[in-house]
Amino acid sequence: MSKPEKQKIKSFCKWSPKQIQKNFELLTELLEDPRFVCKKCARASNNKKTLCKPEKLPTVAKW
Repeated sequence: MSKPEKQKIKSFCKWSPKQIQKNFELLTELLEDPRFVCKKCARASNNKKTLCKPEKLPTVAKW
């Protein structure tokens, strides 16, 4: 996963439609192989800083 340019990542619920469109590549990277889910809005991410109330997902064995 590439890191964003030294900017603080906001939680997904604070992203405007314009920000989603502008940062779509970053968004897709953050959604790959999600490890956390938000207990408030049910969004998922592989970075807990992008969620308002993150909870770690249980590890599932991969076949």
